[in-house]
Amino acid sequence: MSSSLTQVAPLVASPRRALLGVAAALGAVLIWSCYFLSLRQGALSPLGTLDLTLFRYAVPGLALLPLALRRRQRLLAVNPVWLVGMMAGAGIPFFLLGAVGMGLAPVAHGSTLIPGAAPLFVSTLAVWVFAQPLSRGRAAGLVAIGLGVVCLLASGGQGSQSLLLGQGMFLLSSVMWAVFTLSVRQSGLSALEATAVVTVPSGLVIVLTVIGLEVSGAGGLSLHLVPTKEWLVQLVVQGILVGLGSGLLMGVAIRRLGAEATSALGSLTPVAATALAWWALDETIGGVTAVGMLMVVSGVMIASRGR
Repeated sequence: MSSSLTQVAPLVASPRRALLGVAAALGAVLIWSCYFLSLRQGALSPLGTLDLTLFRYAVPGLALLPLALRRRQRLLAVNPVWLVGMMAGAGIPFFLLGAVGMGLAPVAHGSTLIPGAAPLFVSTLAVWVFAQPLSRGRAAGLVAIGLGVVCLLASGGQGSQSLLLGQGMFLLSSVMWAVFTLSVRQSGLSALEATAVVTVPSGLVIVLTVIGLEVSGAGGLSLHLVPTKEWLVQLVVQGILVGLGSGLLMGVAIRRLGAEATSALGSLTPVAATALAWWALDETIGGVTAVGMLMVVSGVMIASRGR
C-alpha cells in the first residue's frame, strides 16, 4: 500500500473541539441504541429486511442527493480506497449483516459485538496498516473492552447454531464499521459529505432493487402487512435518526477525536441498548451481563482517557 494511503490524517486538537467530539459521540451512542432496538423489533415483526433497508438508505440518500451533486468534484477527488471503505463499511452489506443477525440473537449481543468490538478492530488496523503506536493505557482499555464483550456473550449461556450465526454476523459488521471509521478519518470529508457517500449510492441501489422486484413479480415491500404507525416509527428511526443523525454525529466525532477514541466511546452503546431492551422488550439482564457492561464502560474510560 502506498505511503500516501497509510499516512495518518492529522487532527486539529483543542479542548473545545474535543468536547464537541465527545458530545457528538455520546449522541450517536443514544441513536445507535435506539437503532438496535428498532432492528430487533423489525426482525420480530412482519416488516421485511427490504423495507428496513429502504428506510435506512433511501430517505437520507434522497435528502443528501443535492449536497452530493453540488460537491461531486470534492467527493470524487477522495482516494477510491476510502470511498469504497465508507460505502461498504456503513452501507447495505453492513446493514444487512446487522439486520439478519438481529433476528437470530438478542439486542445485548448485537449492540455489544458491533460497536463494542469495533475499538479492537480499529486499533488493530491502525497499528497494522498505519503503524500507529499503541500506548499501554489504550491497550489496557482495549483488553477490558474485550473481556467485557466475552462476558456479555457468555451471559447468553449455551448458544444454538442460529445464535452463533447471528454473533458471527455481528462480528463481521463490527469489522466493516471499523473500516468505515478509519476511511472517514482518512478521507478528509465533512460529516455530511461522508454520510452522503454512504447513503446516496446505497439508496439508489435499494430503490432500483425494489422496483426490479415489483416489476418482475418476485415480491417486494411488506408495508401493507403492518399498521401504518409501526412502519412510520421504523422510517423515523432508520431513515432520519440513524440515516442522517448518527452519520452526522459520527463524522463530527471522528474528525475531532480521531477514529480510535470515537470507536472507544461507541463501546458505551451495549450498555444503553441493553438497558432499553430490558425496559421495552423484557430482555433479561443477568449478573454476568452486568459485569460485562461494567468492564466495557471501564475499558472505554481507560482507552479514551487521553482524549
